[in-house]
Order: sequence, then C-alpha cells, then structure tokens
Amino acid sequence: MCNERPEFLAPGLPDDTFEEYDDPATIGHIAQSLRRLGVTVEAVAADRSLSRRLEEGGFDFAFNIAEGAVGGRGSERRCREAVAAAVCQLLEIPCTGSDAVTLGITLDKALARRAVSPDVPVAPGVLLEDEPWDELLAALHFPVIVKPNDEGSSKGIHADNLAADGAAAIAVGRRLREAYRCPLLVEEFLPGAEVTVGLAGNPPHVRVLGMMEIAPVCAGGPFVYSLEVKRDFRRRVVYHIPPRLDAPTLTALDRHARTAYRLFGCRDIARMDFRLNGRGEPCFVECNPLPGLNPESGDIAILTAATIPYDRLVQGILQDAMERSGVRLQ
Repeated sequence: MCNERPEFLAPGLPDDTFEEYDDPATIGHIAQSLRRLGVTVEAVAADRSLSRRLEEGGFDFAFNIAEGAVGGRGSERRCREAVAAAVCQLLEIPCTGSDAVTLGITLDKALARRAVSPDVPVAPGVLLEDEPWDELLAALHFPVIVKPNDEGSSKGIHADNLAADGAAAIAVGRRLREAYRCPLLVEEFLPGAEVTVGLAGNPPHVRVLGMMEIAPVCAGGPFVYSLEVKRDFRRRVVYHIPPRLDAPTLTALDRHARTAYRLFGCRDIARMDFRLNGRGEPCFVECNPLPGLNPESGDIAILTAATIPYDRLVQGILQDAMERSGVRLQ
C-alpha cells in the first residue's frame, strides 16, 4: 500500500504538500526487494479505492508505506497515516508496520510528546491553536522553533521557523497556520547534535539498527534539519555513523529510543529523532513509524547502508511482521 507522489501540484497548495509521498523509484525498489523473497507484489494506491482493491485482490499480506490520501487541510488530516492500517484491520489482512493507534498518535507531535514524557525527555513546548498566543509563548525561553503539529517529512519546517522572541514566533505561526490549517507546536530550540535512531522488530526482540548524527556541512549558527536541507542533503549535510558522541550519551539514546518504541507500541520498523539540549542530554523530537525507504535518501537506509544490504532491510520488515502475525512464507 502506497501513495505515489503526483507529478503536478494544484495551484495554491504549499510546494511540500506531497513531500511524504513516495516517488515511483522508491516504490519500485521496495517491490523488487520483496520479489527476491519469492513473493508476488502489486502496488496498491491508498486512496478511496483501497478497501475495494484489497478485498478483490486476494492478498495474503500488505506491505504498508502509505501516508494516506485524506482530503482537505487541518485537523481532519492528522489521522491520514492511520487510514491504510485501519482498512487492513477491518478487512483482516495482516500488514507491516504499526497499527492505526500508533500511526495516529505519532503524526500529532503534541500527542507524541505526551505519550513518551516523562519517561523520555522532551524540550519545553506549547501547542498553539486559536489566538491569542502571547500568554502561552511567555512560558518559553527563546529562541524557539515553530512547526506544523500534524505534519511529517519536515513539511513546513524551514530555517526561518526559528524565532528569537514572541513577536517573531507569532509571525511564523500565522504564516504556518495559513498554509497548513493545523495547530502549531512551539518548542524551545535545542542547540546540540541531531541524531536519528533506527529500530526494528517486536517485543521482546526489538533491536537498534543503528544511530546517525546529522550535521551541517558548513558549521556556524543554529542548524535546522529543514525541508530545504533534506532536499539538498548531498551538498548540505554530513552524516556521522556512529554519532560523534561519548559512550554515556549513546547509551542514553539507545535507552530512550527503545523506551519510545515501546510506549508508542511501534511494530516491525521505526525511526526516532532526537536532539541534544544545552547540557548535552538527548531529548525526543519525533517518531517516524513509516520511515522513508528510498535507498539513497531515506535516513534509515543511509544509517544502515554499511551494515544491512537494502534488500535485507526491506525484507526484514516483512519477515518481522509475518512472524508477529503468525504467517509463514510459502
């Protein structure tokens, strides 16, 4: 189950509207890796025809990379990643990845913070909905970063989302509300290293696939892993595998990632993003239970490239899911 990125964007939509969707090449790479297991693969679009196509297709299993095709903008879209998994549950078709509850909670950044805290540290932050916002923002120490609350893949996150004071945060917030029509998460900016942790498997056998520090090519000034940086990662980012951190910090990242995986109820595969605060302590940023699997640009593919061949990474997701579901490969 997938959502292919459309070639053209309707006028008036933000240029990152379909940033989470997969390009045809990624879908093809995943299908090819699965076929090498000896299974028959068909790409099924996770749109309004999904339920009918799954019922008519006679599928034994669904490999889920769908981001959802719920129409509109705003609060009704925050559950979009959960739709495909919910349809599979309704039709009693086992599928890879987390269930609808996990997919819904993790897309809502404020809910995700509440789900893991205080077991896993988070940066001080507030949720902005209807104005006025001055009183909420007054509780934070600046600078802060302002993000759409219900989006993924760095949608709406740009270098100029950093705000040095309340007036600047309100200006950024109004711009994002106009574009994305959803609540906003405002967090105190964490100045330390950005680290992502890949995990796989299911309790009691959850394993850390690897850790990766994401650093700017040009040091100096605050680093935001923004949409522009991700789109131009080959020129603007250096990946350090493993991260350039001391052993106690790496141990803390391992522990926090495993704890978050458990608290969210993640299954089969996920990626946890962290940022170090001014004291060098890891703080949870977000959970990605549908991590991008592009073999060249997907963070989880990059961080495992030296240890796990791409085919084995993709096949392992299906094999973990089948074992969890009690399904045997014929």
